Amino acid sequence: MFQKARKQSAYLKIALSGASGAGKTFSALRLARGLVPNGKIAVIDTENGSSNLYASQFDFDVTEIEPPYTINKLIEATKYALNNDYDVIIQDSGSHWWEGVLSYKKSLDDRGGNSFANWQTANEHYKLYLRATLASNVHTIVTLRSKTEYLLQENEKGKFTPKKVGLAPIHRDGVEYEFSCVLDISASSHEAQATKDRTNLFGDSIFMITEETGARIMQWLNDSDDLQGAEPSSTVIGMAHNGR
Repeated sequence: MFQKARKQSAYLKIALSGASGAGKTFSALRLARGLVPNGKIAVIDTENGSSNLYASQFDFDVTEIEPPYTINKLIEATKYALNNDYDVIIQDSGSHWWEGVLSYKKSLDDRGGNSFANWQTANEHYKLYLRATLASNVHTIVTLRSKTEYLLQENEKGKFTPKKVGLAPIHRDGVEYEFSCVLDISASSHEAQATKDRTNLFGDSIFMITEETGARIMQWLNDSDDLQGAEPSSTVIGMAHNGR
């Protein structure tokens, strides 16, 4: 019934949060390549194919998803990636799938009925999103758009200039807790800081996300004093959808 816990049995689930222009897509591709230097990377692109801009710098495959962002589209793309032995899936961006849940909720409200009861139904779609994202046996990187705000900051000349900052990610409140690691990327410096870090690799440091970042995380995942010869656990994730 029980077996020795092994980090090697786990699949990394990492979120990159930042305002528009922070460099989330580029950082996700660098991170993914560091995780799997010779592996296959799949990008589920809901950002108007923006990942294709980096095709000359990274080797990856992409599927472009157009609205509406219904959960079954994510499930279909995730299943395909799993069945075709991709090593990393990048969701760019996870915020669109939350917008899909909200749109589904609105469609229920437009039909009438109790708004609270409609949330219960829409929440089943959100649970499907979490299963497809977090319970799939593949390393997954999710970019999250942040709400943008401009703050006046004094520069070296003593003048106040606007600076774009990212706030909470555009997603369900508390989604950050679902991930093993959450890295917030600054819109101005493009540097990252961990706001959640189960790896304990980053602390309070501010850094650029590079291939080395992914390599460090993968090394942490593979470092273990586990008993030799132990078999990793495997989980079969069913992602049936009711077609709504």
